[in-house]
Amino acid sequence: MQKQELITALEKVKPGLANKDFIEQSTSFAFMDGKVITYNDEISISHPVKDLKIEGAVQAEELYQFLSKTKTEEIEITTTDSEVQIKSGKSKAGLTLHSEIKLPLKEMKSQGKWKSLPDGIIEAMKFTMFSCSRDMSKPVLTCVNVTDKYVEASDNFRITRYKIPSISVKSFLIPVTSVRELIKYEVKKIAEGEGWIHFKTEDGTVFSCRIFEDTFPDVSRYMKVKGETVLFPRSIKSLLDQASVFVKEDNKLDEAVTIFISDRNIRVKGKGDAGWFEGEAKIQYKGSPISFSVNPTFLQDILDKLTSCIIGENVMKFSGNNWDHVISLNADDGENKK
Repeated sequence: MQKQELITALEKVKPGLANKDFIEQSTSFAFMDGKVITYNDEISISHPVKDLKIEGAVQAEELYQFLSKTKTEEIEITTTDSEVQIKSGKSKAGLTLHSEIKLPLKEMKSQGKWKSLPDGIIEAMKFTMFSCSRDMSKPVLTCVNVTDKYVEASDNFRITRYKIPSISVKSFLIPVTSVRELIKYEVKKIAEGEGWIHFKTEDGTVFSCRIFEDTFPDVSRYMKVKGETVLFPRSIKSLLDQASVFVKEDNKLDEAVTIFISDRNIRVKGKGDAGWFEGEAKIQYKGSPISFSVNPTFLQDILDKLTSCIIGENVMKFSGNNWDHVISLNADDGENKK
C-alpha cells in the first residue's frame, strides 16, 4: 500500500491519543473494521484505511515514527498473531500487535443518525473558546455551550455569545480542550450519542467528544450594556502584535496582555519570562480610568471585524453582526499613571 495514505490516516487520529497509558491502549492505534481509531477518554477519532487488514492495537509512537523515517513510498504490511510486519524496500520491522482491543469503544455504539451541520458552527466554537475558564473548580465554565440558537462561553470575567443557524440536536457542553482539536477538522455532519457528541468530515473522519453533563448559566442579562461608544486607534493592532511576543504560552488560550484606558490614552502591556513590553496611543475616551486583561489573538480577531466598543458601568461590550463579547472592567489601580 501507499505509505503516505497510512501516515495521513494516522495523523488524522493522533489527537485522540493519550500522553500516558492511563487507560489501557490509549497510547495505541487501534485497527478494526477497516478503520484506525484512537481514544483518550475525552475524545475518540476514527478514520477509514483502504486495503489494510489489521485487527488489533499497535503502539502509536513507534509505528508513526517508523513510517515517517522509511524512504520508499510503497510498503508491504503483513500480520501474525502477535506482530505487524512492515517491509519498506530492503528493510523490515516488526511491531507488537495486541489482537484484543481493550479500549472502551462500546460507548460509541449509542450514536444516532448523522445530520447536516449548518455552516458557521465550528467558526462559532473557535471564536468563543477564548472566553472559556481554565479553573477546573468550575468545570461548566471550562466548556463551550452549544444550543439551537447560539454558541457561548464564559469564565465569569468575560462572555462571548455567537448566533448560529438552527441546529437539530439538543444543547451540549464540549470541554475547551476538545474544541481546540475539533476546530482543526472540516466537519460536515453531527450525531448525538449517550454522553458523547459526534462529528464527521467528508472523507470519513469521525471526531467524537465526551460532553459535560451540566447546565450552562443563563448569561442573557449580562449581554445588555449601555454606555459610551469608544473607537480604538489604528495602532492598537501593532501594539498587540508587539506585546504578544512576550506572553507566549504552550497553550495559546492562556496568553494575555493587560490594557489600560484613561483620559485620551490607551496602553498595552505584556510581560513574560523572556521580558516585557509597554506601548501607548491616543484614544477618544474621557471616562474614569479602567483596565482589563485579554487574549491578544482574540482581541486582534475582534478588531479585524470592528474597531469600536461600548464602555458601560464596569463592563465593555463588542458587538458584531452575529456575536457579542462582554468584558468585566477593573477600576485603574494607578498603573496608568506615569
